[in-house]
Amino acid sequence: MTLIDRYDLKTFEDISSLAEPSLKEFKTTDYIETFLKKHDITSYKRLSTGLFGNIDLKSEKTIAIRADIDALPCGDGSFKHLCGHNLHSTALLTVLRYISEGKIKPKNNLRFIFQPAEEIISGAKMVIEHGGMEGVDEIYALHVDPDTEFGIAGIKDGAVMAGSTHFKISVSGKGTHAAYPHKGNDIVVAISSFILNSQTIVSRKINPIIPSVLSFGMISCGTAANILPDKGEILGTFRYISDDTKKVIIDELEKNLFSIKCNFDIDYTLEISDGTFPVVNDRDLIDKTIKVFQKTGIDFTTDTNLSMGGEDFCFYGNIAPSLFIRLGIKKDGVHPLHNPNFFIPEGTLEKAVNIWKVILENE
Repeated sequence: MTLIDRYDLKTFEDISSLAEPSLKEFKTTDYIETFLKKHDITSYKRLSTGLFGNIDLKSEKTIAIRADIDALPCGDGSFKHLCGHNLHSTALLTVLRYISEGKIKPKNNLRFIFQPAEEIISGAKMVIEHGGMEGVDEIYALHVDPDTEFGIAGIKDGAVMAGSTHFKISVSGKGTHAAYPHKGNDIVVAISSFILNSQTIVSRKINPIIPSVLSFGMISCGTAANILPDKGEILGTFRYISDDTKKVIIDELEKNLFSIKCNFDIDYTLEISDGTFPVVNDRDLIDKTIKVFQKTGIDFTTDTNLSMGGEDFCFYGNIAPSLFIRLGIKKDGVHPLHNPNFFIPEGTLEKAVNIWKVILENE
């Protein structure tokens, strides 16, 4: 087992203290760059935020590891690592340090990726557009998971994360005095009817054994109690693991909107914004990694749940075989991801570094 020392814990504290939002990870990127130079790692390309680089061992094969670096807002104007990205990035930095010191001896070339803007699903595309996946044969990522027992590596067959799509609906009609609803179109009731009717899309139009979620997150309409507004807006998202499910949801949203157009004599527009498609683990990488974990004594489970959250790691998997590993951090007192009280329990860094060590030395 790798022994994490005070230097590595200080790195974790430093990265945690620099928490910055997506696309503004300037200090974090500066820190990573300084760290690399300190350990004589000079082959890298810096982006506006984030960077990627190589450890060239003259192998015919290149393995990539992605670590995300952005943080989340806390609601008071500050930012904090509420999704474990501080642990992901520190683990990769520690691995690079150990490689430079000869404590980890990879079998293949390593492409290290410190990715910005995962939380707004923009960073992976940036890395790819700047050549971050050129020459990569396999790519791996690790993400902390409060629902998996501490120290257990979760390796799920097939879809690991759902596809994520957002939508915006604009509704317009004729406003009027609330005392004379017959003289206008009641946008509030029309929107309410649409949302209630749409609750049956997943429950009655999708095969119940195929996971999917449809949620409405924001409704905006009206200015006063005695005015029926002439316009309104709805924001929502749906999650899916099959393209057929995605198509059904979009078609049914359109049908329900057309229904309220007829019933309430209003107009509408539906804007679909594709986010991510499902993250699907490669079967060959699953088999290889399980054999490595069995050989080296890494505790793992294949009994992990599909997450309906989105992940832009999916874009890397469209280029090379990919494996998304969950690292369990379930302990008493540990909060869910994105919770304002979320924290990384002691001992997690060592578990993460050991996972990367055995993969790099055995794959």
